[in-house]
Amino acid sequence: MDAISVALWYVWGDYVHTKPERIGSATEVDGHERAARRAAETLGFDFVERLRNGFEPWTTAFATDGAEDDQDFQFASYPTVRGWKRLS
Repeated sequence: MDAISVALWYVWGDYVHTKPERIGSATEVDGHERAARRAAETLGFDFVERLRNGFEPWTTAFATDGAEDDQDFQFASYPTVRGWKRLS
């Protein structure tokens, strides 16, 4: 029996009212907002500047079963996603 590998992703974007609960096969998981924000800031996403420019930035974490190879494409295709980082 093969073990299912779970992938965790930190995702960030603009317009909090459009923050999705699911993108592709990835489903939102709670409790990672601070860590996701730190990851976004480390990769150059400036929350203060975006707020100043009229955006409503958001962060969250998503989990996938690890089997879908095109999850990067799914995040890239989502209109309000500005970045993501796979953790596992």
